Amino acid sequence: MAIYDVCGVLVHTKAGTAAQVAQRLAQFVGVEVHAIATDNRLVVTVEQTPKAGIADVIGQFHDVKNVLSAAVIYQHSEDIEPFIL
Repeated sequence: MAIYDVCGVLVHTKAGTAAQVAQRLAQFVGVEVHAIATDNRLVVTVEQTPKAGIADVIGQFHDVKNVLSAAVIYQHSEDIEPFIL
């Protein structure tokens, strides 16, 4: 079975550091920053990668300077084997 896994994550940053944190998070494999709010929040998605599970990647967000919190707000898993040619 081939599983596709994706999570939506809301990341809170220290005031004035959201753009800097967004650049750093975008360097993670499987991570995409979709929006930067004016109140220091980021909307991020994390897709499962072969080398790291989603929980491991999100856990590493807390090691990024100026990240105050990272909360999973959406999660979806699906068997994609029927769609692989």
